[in-house]
This record gives sequence, structure tokens and C-alpha cells, in this order.
Amino acid sequence: MVAPLTLCIGCASSDSSMDYENVAMESPATDENESGSQTPMTSGTDMSSGGTSDAGVSADHTLGSNLNIVALVQQNPNLSTFLELIRAADMVVPLESPAAYTVFAPTNEAFAALPAGALESLKAPANKLELTRILQAHVLPNRITTQEMQENTQMKTAQGEELAVTRNGATIEVGGAEIITPDVQASNGVVHVVDSVLLPPKTN
Repeated sequence: MVAPLTLCIGCASSDSSMDYENVAMESPATDENESGSQTPMTSGTDMSSGGTSDAGVSADHTLGSNLNIVALVQQNPNLSTFLELIRAADMVVPLESPAAYTVFAPTNEAFAALPAGALESLKAPANKLELTRILQAHVLPNRITTQEMQENTQMKTAQGEELAVTRNGATIEVGGAEIITPDVQASNGVVHVVDSVLLPPKTN
């Protein structure tokens, strides 16, 4: 399922979209060779994009718990677009910090499903503010597992919008995106792989 697209490239105002609920995402990006990002993912930690039998069911992937969020994302080739955008938005440092986060990480296929040209536009330096807004719509400033996501739970993102949870049996959706690999534990939070990009409402 692909969330409705409301991209507004470059239209975010500088005074309305930079207040991100106690999450400072404008720290400079670290070098990709930094030791925290190069720790190999322990075998058995599944962050693949394929549908998992326990999708939506809390599964404590403790084998990944010694890695920070950026390191976990870096180890999964099917999250390479998400990693590239994290770097472009200078969000590496905060997502490597000890603070606890929840990250909904869209797969490469999710980004590929955006309208033609949208992804390349977001990568342009001139649209960094809009890119940051969109990525922060995938980050919660606290750790939340799928077991804690009950029907109609409202979760406030670092971008400032509310994400609604819907459950249908073993399937959990957040903001219209299905969690396909849940509860991958990181040293500083938890990663849920999702099948579509979460797009915040455009700003005026």
C-alpha cells in the first residue's frame, strides 16, 4: 500500500517546520566509515523487505541490539535509499545518539513507488528542508514496539504530526504504511521496516 502523495518540494517554511518536538535533526552527518556504522550486523537479524510471517507481531530481534539505528539500516541493502536520504538530511548523528527512537524505515521499493522525479528532487540540496520534514515523519522521539501499538493509538512523530495505528489480525499499519519487519532492536531504539513512505501534510 502506498500512502497518498502530498509532496510539496521546497515549500516548507523556515519558521514552521524546524521545530521538531525535542529532536534536533540538523546535526552534521558523520563519515560513513565511523566505527559505529561499520559494526557488522549479526547473522539472524532480519530486516529484509520480504513479507515476514510475524509481521505485526512483536518479535524481539535481540541479535541486533548492540547496533545503533544507523548501523542497522546500513547493513540492509534494501534500505539503502533510506540511508542515503538520512545522510543527505544530516540526520546520522542524532540517529546514532544514545537517545531512544522509533524509526519506520521504508524499503527501496517504497521510495521507488513515489511519482517520477520526486525522489531526485528530494535529494537536491535546495530541498533539504523538505527532505528533513519527510524523514522526521518516520521518527518517533521514543521507543515503541508493535506490542504497544494498539488500534487507534496516536503516535506523535519528530516532525510534529500524529501517526494513527490500525490493526487487522497480524497486520499493523502506521499512517497507512504496513509494517513488514517489526521490532528490530537497536542500542538506541527500535526499527520497523515499512512498505511505503510516510508523507506529512504539506506546509503553507
